[in-house]
Amino acid sequence: MSLSVGRGLLLDAQKRFVQDWARLRESWTDQNAEAFEHRYIDPVDAHVRRASEAMERLAEIAAAARRACE
Repeated sequence: MSLSVGRGLLLDAQKRFVQDWARLRESWTDQNAEAFEHRYIDPVDAHVRRASEAMERLAEIAAAARRACE
């Protein structure tokens, strides 16, 4: 699997995760839900963003390495 395909799969999974969480939050509205969101859900976005950026950079480096070897 290429890095770009993996990155796309990661971003698609994140989108589904956010949608599923939003649906759950419609019925889970107490303080525990808010605490859970801040502790576990919110950090996922930042982690996925950093991973996606790293995958994009790695794809660029791999492409440059392939061009250099041609």
